[in-house]
Amino acid sequence: MSLEKLEILCCGLNVVDVLTPTPRDLRNGSKHEVSEIMVQGGAPAGNAACVLAALGAKTGYLTHMGDNLLSEISRSELVRWNVREDYFIHKAEAHPGIAVVEIDAQGERTVFYSLKNYCSITSQEIPQNLNEKTQMVLVDGYETLGTIPLLEEARKKGVVSVLDMEAGDLEVMKKMISLADHAILPFEAAKKVTGEESIELVCQKMRGLSSHQVVITDGEKGSWAIIEKGIHHQAIFKVPVVDTTGCGDSYHGAYAFALLQGWALPLRMEFSAWIASFVAGVMGGRTDLPTPEKIRKFDLSVLSLELQQKIKEKFL
Repeated sequence: MSLEKLEILCCGLNVVDVLTPTPRDLRNGSKHEVSEIMVQGGAPAGNAACVLAALGAKTGYLTHMGDNLLSEISRSELVRWNVREDYFIHKAEAHPGIAVVEIDAQGERTVFYSLKNYCSITSQEIPQNLNEKTQMVLVDGYETLGTIPLLEEARKKGVVSVLDMEAGDLEVMKKMISLADHAILPFEAAKKVTGEESIELVCQKMRGLSSHQVVITDGEKGSWAIIEKGIHHQAIFKVPVVDTTGCGDSYHGAYAFALLQGWALPLRMEFSAWIASFVAGVMGGRTDLPTPEKIRKFDLSVLSLELQQKIKEKFL
């Protein structure tokens, strides 16, 4: 039986998050009762896949699932946001990664993670005839054994690619940026890649690394895109911040969704910043993702008139 063609296939690190607020009176060596401890799926590509699927895109996720509790949690977390299971690869011994996320009073997080018994996707597991399977791919910079071949296959088959690049070996980062049609990376990673410190110089240097679209994010300072005429800046939408977990991932997922709709770059960035603001207002990167039903109830007046119109055409 042939599978229905996806709109986007995501591939990257698969992690289960255990999240907790950090007590104000933290005392080492003591026990502390906290308001909540949450277990949910995490990691960049997985969170982005959930955002895409929640918004209504036909989304698959290429990852391993094993015969263990972490895999069951990961599977259920992806499926509850309507990510399709067609590209889950069964490997009995495979475990998702696990991360413990401490969230302070300002919403900033400290992450402890383990990849013990983790099995990365390999080049042999990349789908053949990729252009027949999906319109677009989104990958992170961690599962490089699989994501680099996936980017190469996407380039060969004319499939649009989006890269979420946070960190890694410098030469690998440069290679992946050069392969991606749309590379999105945080300012700290862009500084590492270019060796520059200011956003202006970073953007100038990035032009030499990629002939395609590059977007740079920097938390509360917003995001920048490298364009022919210079630099386009998108401010954040200010909200009371509860937890920054998944904010960048939701930006990437929303960007890919807007790209699927054919929206212009400024609208893609505005939509991405807007979607990321909702994730920052709750604990956990997948707790309350925007769906078409929720978007229909949102106040759109904070958005540009052009984006308001696009959203109404798509969701209303």
